[in-house]
Amino acid sequence: MYYSIMKRNPVQHLLPLLFLCFTSFIGPSRFIADAARILVYCPSISKSHVLLCSKYADLLHNAAHDTVLFIPSYYTQLDDFDGAKHAKVWRFQNFTDAYEKRMASFAGIMENSHIGFYDRLTNEVDFWMPMCQDLVNQLHRMQHIVDYKFDIALYNDIDPCNPAVVWSLGIPKTVLLSTEPIMDKIAWDLGLPSLPSYVPSVEENPNHDRMGFFDRILNAYKHFQSIVVHYLQDYHIQKVFQENFSKDFPPIQNIIRNCSVVLVNTDEMFDIPRPISTKFVYVGMLGGAEQTSLPSSLESAFNKGNKGSVFISFGTVAPFNILPKTVQLSIFHAIKNLPDYHFVLKVADGDKNATDMFANVPNVDLVHWVPQKAVLKHRNLKLFVSHGGMNSVLETMYHGVPMVIMPVFTDQFRNAKNVERRGAGVMVGRETVKQETFLEVISKVLEEESYTNSAQRISRLIQSRPFTPEERVLKWIDFVANHDIADQFDLESNNLTLAEINYVDVVSYLVLVPLLVFFFAFRNYFSNFGKQK
Repeated sequence: MYYSIMKRNPVQHLLPLLFLCFTSFIGPSRFIADAARILVYCPSISKSHVLLCSKYADLLHNAAHDTVLFIPSYYTQLDDFDGAKHAKVWRFQNFTDAYEKRMASFAGIMENSHIGFYDRLTNEVDFWMPMCQDLVNQLHRMQHIVDYKFDIALYNDIDPCNPAVVWSLGIPKTVLLSTEPIMDKIAWDLGLPSLPSYVPSVEENPNHDRMGFFDRILNAYKHFQSIVVHYLQDYHIQKVFQENFSKDFPPIQNIIRNCSVVLVNTDEMFDIPRPISTKFVYVGMLGGAEQTSLPSSLESAFNKGNKGSVFISFGTVAPFNILPKTVQLSIFHAIKNLPDYHFVLKVADGDKNATDMFANVPNVDLVHWVPQKAVLKHRNLKLFVSHGGMNSVLETMYHGVPMVIMPVFTDQFRNAKNVERRGAGVMVGRETVKQETFLEVISKVLEEESYTNSAQRISRLIQSRPFTPEERVLKWIDFVANHDIADQFDLESNNLTLAEINYVDVVSYLVLVPLLVFFFAFRNYFSNFGKQK
């Protein structure tokens, strides 16, 4: 039958076949109007960061963009972990061991909830420099990225070297991925107002937007500290690239300002309201609606407990074995004294101490890995005890589960206080932990219905917001691909001095002019009064 149709009009039916052969030869992406070549630049800082980058890469790949997830290897334990299920993954290995050497001493951080200004200046400023130096020494090994001629690069804000590396690759358009709430330094670079009176600083800062007098003093100090520390990081990174790449290498602040848009890993239904600009787009909880399921062994574990189950995990960077001993014993005491609840505790593979500690405790299962989203939507889960990472908090709020949070570093303090602010949980400071601490706070959150009600209210708001994170990401990336908008949304504050931004010049004028008028009038009055006498 097909032969008889072709006999009547062979040209009409051969053209589609020729077109299919032609497109299969040169690649289909060139025939998709909005397709772009996109690089997602993502050093392997932690499993959670690679996972987040992978979500962006897969989302863009599935939207027919030619997407590559590029992973410079900082952490060799993640060399076989892609995260991406669909996008291409390129790796860059065997160029540095500096990150692992620094992370080996990470356990010492757990003893202090707040890192001092001097410690941040002497340690954190220099933390990223060796990896950055190793990267710039090996830039010639990234020539294949330059040759691929990517249209857009996405990079995150955790490693301060990322903007410089991406700029050196010559990719014309960039998108900044804020893996946390809007960082103080990013807001500063892009001229976004961050008033310390009600906008809590992000790093190591246990504050939300309702602050008393001394809270505002602390918040202003933390804001100033963050700006200075990250400014010094940028200064040193620029010097590294000037010495090893180009003497004309621009300031890191200018590179960041040149990004087209900032995709922020938070959700306005949960996060604290603050001044914002069009350049910042909230896209927290990518993949929130993905269907995931638990293995049968974990399904059985979470089904235990007369009153329900509790999940305890402090993330991939801070496993149970590096927590201070007082914290470990407090958690042990809580589990042992809440027999009506079944606990699932995430520990590092090979953690014999945890195995021995809980050997005779029947209401706990120790696990090395869980599909967290599947756990959080389990019908029997009543509470999540966590470190308060942004991804974990958003996933938990999305599924309406109350939290107990013990922060470790950076934004986790702010995230924990925000959970408290929303009435969905309680924060625990490491330095305050005693034997009864976790028993008291876990019991409180489990027994008072207000915490569950607040968490479920936030869940309803997030799940019914007007636009999904996936829609926002795809629409904005398409927009960036089709238009040059690097300076379209720049605030004029970028071009003002600090005095002009804060009205110091205007206030000075309004104060000084009346004073001068009064002074000259007063002097003239007494001068005339003397003449009359």
